[in-house]
Amino acid sequence: MLAGMSNDFLPTKKYPALTDERLSLIADALQDVRNKALSLYDPLNGDGPWGLGTRVYERSCFRIKQLAQEHAWLTVIEEEPKPRFTFAIEGLPIRFYKGSPDDPPSNYLVTTYGELLQRQLFQDFRPLDKILRIAIETDREGRVSSAKLVELDEAGEATGVYVIPFGAARPNVVPLESKAIHLEPITVEPIAKEAPQTEKKTKAK
Repeated sequence: MLAGMSNDFLPTKKYPALTDERLSLIADALQDVRNKALSLYDPLNGDGPWGLGTRVYERSCFRIKQLAQEHAWLTVIEEEPKPRFTFAIEGLPIRFYKGSPDDPPSNYLVTTYGELLQRQLFQDFRPLDKILRIAIETDREGRVSSAKLVELDEAGEATGVYVIPFGAARPNVVPLESKAIHLEPITVEPIAKEAPQTEKKTKAK
């Protein structure tokens, strides 16, 4: 277990906005983007790891931007320089990276300028003294095997790791179903026979 990390880290205890449903929506999107990009990866025709990583990163950012247009709780934070990308769940700034939760890339251990501004805004509601990251782990084929929320202190040490479940997000579109209509049983009545018409009077001569 990582130094200072609790094995019972539950995000909602400290960050109520970080529900399984919301985290899973992000994790599902990152998994889908990477796995689809892998289907286009063609090393025999010159594709390399750098090109694959760039494609995955750019498409992942694009997908989260699309999700931010659909969900009010999700926002994208402006960053400089532009390759950096940060999003926020109800004001909580988060970044994602490919790698292990116990060994984040060095550039993900620091707080970005966009995060600093966002944290100052968040201070009005609750002090924020941690850095939040989503670590995307992959298997030997490069497909996503897990997504983990990582809580880091200012020294870059992981203080909590939470496995994000895939598929926990509810679909946005709810199929409309018409209410069942109760019909009374149909009663069939016998058709009344018409009385025979009286013979017409003999025509006048």
